[in-house]
Amino acid sequence: MPFSDIVAVSGLLLTLTTFMFNLAWPALNEALAEDEYQKGSQARKRSRDRILATVYWRALPLTCAFVALFYVNLPAAVGIVRSSTLDLWDFDVDRTLYVMVVVALLVFALVNIGLALRLLMKWRSLR
Repeated sequence: MPFSDIVAVSGLLLTLTTFMFNLAWPALNEALAEDEYQKGSQARKRSRDRILATVYWRALPLTCAFVALFYVNLPAAVGIVRSSTLDLWDFDVDRTLYVMVVVALLVFALVNIGLALRLLMKWRSLR
């Protein structure tokens, strides 16, 4: 498989997972906006259940998808960076784009890890 095909597939997977993130964002945002200082055990329990469902069905799948994509693409990106020289005028566009896609995957993985941790801390504070 030519390297340009690998770049295209990685870019497509990044686009797909980003689309999934955009679909899940309203539920994630709603769970993050839950009031931590609710009165009444039933209201707190309902909030905890909503937050936990959001973690299990939205945050964790997205986090796993971005981390897995990053992990699968990391060895090739490290190999490219290690074997390349810095040249501002004569560089391989395919390899550069591939490394940029892997960096974007890392950023999205870190963002999703942060969101999942924030949701878990909110769930814990509602106990």
